[in-house]
Amino acid sequence: MQGKSTIKMQSFSSFRTSWLLAISTAVAIGFVALSRTPWLPALTDAAGLVYEWIMLLAAVALLLGVVNVVRLHIQRIQLGLRDWELSLILLSVLAAVAVAGLLSPAGVASPLMEWLFDSLLAPAQAALFSLLAFFMAGAAYRYLRVSRAGGVWMLAGALLVLLLQMPMSSAWLPPAVANFTAWLLTVPVMAAVRGLLLGSGVALLIVTLRLLVGRV
Repeated sequence: MQGKSTIKMQSFSSFRTSWLLAISTAVAIGFVALSRTPWLPALTDAAGLVYEWIMLLAAVALLLGVVNVVRLHIQRIQLGLRDWELSLILLSVLAAVAVAGLLSPAGVASPLMEWLFDSLLAPAQAALFSLLAFFMAGAAYRYLRVSRAGGVWMLAGALLVLLLQMPMSSAWLPPAVANFTAWLLTVPVMAAVRGLLLGSGVALLIVTLRLLVGRV
């Protein structure tokens, strides 16, 4: 009986904590939403203070994340798990960048840090984003097939946008077609993208609230 009562108390405490987190999240979202409207201008200064606290919490969370990453990769190296060499490279680069930023009086604006970002980080990002072309080609081959419902229109639209965005296309395209392409990208395509982002944000908010109240 005592064990059951303890489990019930723990369950009630977890349920209460989840609801408190959900209510706090809803209040914060409502506060930020009201500060964006012209109805309550007095909330603008308070919203700025809240944003500063959010940036501070984000910095602390980032620091904790770095510590957790270092701990996990040190464990991988100690246990000799698969691809532990990659963990060693990651920790070495992390330590080199951190030491370079801490030892330089200019911090992230030092020539050494700029060289590290321009010579190492920028090429790595370019190589990573260049792989998106192959990923998109694979996705187009898998999902944008003509045999699928609506596949013809999706494939034609994707090819048209890619063709019109090529630099060589602007040399022989008539001005009317170029203007139509710009209107197509800035009006209907952008409207669809914004609707998609808005729907994704609302869905993420609903999932977050369900997770906080334990309904997932």
